[in-house]
Amino acid sequence: MTKDVIVKVKGVQTDMFETDEIELVTTGKYVDKNNKVYITYVDSTIDGDKETKTTVKLEENQISILRFGAVNSHMVFEKDKTHITHYETPYGVFEINTYTKKINVETGNDYMEINVAYDLSINHMSMGVNTFTISINSAKSDRVILMDDKSVEVQNEELS
Repeated sequence: MTKDVIVKVKGVQTDMFETDEIELVTTGKYVDKNNKVYITYVDSTIDGDKETKTTVKLEENQISILRFGAVNSHMVFEKDKTHITHYETPYGVFEINTYTKKINVETGNDYMEINVAYDLSINHMSMGVNTFTISINSAKSDRVILMDDKSVEVQNEELS
């Protein structure tokens, strides 16, 4: 089954000195196939000149994020496990280590929310604790997620 969806991504990077947040709202596709869920979308915020195609893959105990374009990476998140990957950017290739502390996935009729908390190190240097939330809503849903995380119900009306 494939659905058109609205994808909201919020990432928070925290080290001992500061907290940085990024948010993205875009359209994408939701595919449920062979007991796995795939969410695909295009991220144009990383490098305004080049798009990054992103695929989020959900399996029973694992979340993978594959990115191709302005950056290339394959990050894997499994609770209480460390994964190592290479993160290719226009500025060079970095070794990324992630240790996943928390994964929570909530689903409903027309939405899904993924929350992940993990420790991050780049080239063996600790970069602090990071979190991301990916909210997926059916493009045909009556539920709309606003940037401040409040949801509102809207009336679907036929245009005549």
